Amino acid sequence: MVSQRCLKTRRGEIAFPAYIPVTTFGKKYPLDDLIRPYLPRLAPAVMVSYHYAQALTPDTALRLPTLIDSGGFAALFEGSRLRKQKGLGVLELKREEGAGEEIERLHPKTVLEFQEAIADVAFTLDFPIPPSLEGKEAKRRQALTIANALWALENRRRRDLPLYACIQAWDVGSARSCAKEYANAGFEGIAIGGLVPRARNAALVLDMVRAVREEVGDLPLHVLGLGNPKILPRLFEAGVDSVDSSSYVKYAANGQLWGPSHRKLEEPTPTDRLHLALCNLATATGQTLPLSVSQGLFSTLRTP
Repeated sequence: MVSQRCLKTRRGEIAFPAYIPVTTFGKKYPLDDLIRPYLPRLAPAVMVSYHYAQALTPDTALRLPTLIDSGGFAALFEGSRLRKQKGLGVLELKREEGAGEEIERLHPKTVLEFQEAIADVAFTLDFPIPPSLEGKEAKRRQALTIANALWALENRRRRDLPLYACIQAWDVGSARSCAKEYANAGFEGIAIGGLVPRARNAALVLDMVRAVREEVGDLPLHVLGLGNPKILPRLFEAGVDSVDSSSYVKYAANGQLWGPSHRKLEEPTPTDRLHLALCNLATATGQTLPLSVSQGLFSTLRTP
């Protein structure tokens, strides 16, 4: 019998294929606080963005492997600036502090040191390449993404922390060339970012995934941010081992239940949203719900 593929972390194994829910810490998304106690039963691990992980404390930590991404998606924020410093990519962000503004600098070292302090799986500092970006800047962002990944590999200290190298690309060829840079470098996994704004072109997304899989061999392959149930089976079939997504809770916040009809609840209460999020997550992970959802909830759902 062939053993199931998995990723070993200090807090347990993540069996593949895996749908990993995104959660946040802090006060911005209170629904996440309601959902979080149920995650150990429904999910194999959780993904937290670097920004929201700043509010993680020993009291709020979960009994699950915790993946922490680099927070590089902030390169898409208004006012952000991507600079090259000593061959590495550094992101400058404007943060409002009191009556003024401060500049936060996201450096590969800052990210790696934070991940080594609290993460069970880490992702290198990458910079998204939206479809509208012109070619010269796209190539610059990919080059800096690669440089940051190789730097993190050479400078990490925790050997029990699986390190995923992030790929940012704009087509099949650029995805393949980026994957070649990582294939035999010594990473524990590869992650593809920047696919969410390309999700409507499923053929392109799947072709990029297949190209990366061909280059990286048997290394664990993760897709960042793309977890709608419609595309999940196709991603796994194309060679993806794991995905992370917040779509299960975004649908619930809008009163929507995943399913053939995408039924919707008008004016959902916080408890309704909790129930919907748990149902959506159970659909994605194939787990049993931890509590019974009242028949009344579903009787009020309608097809939008």
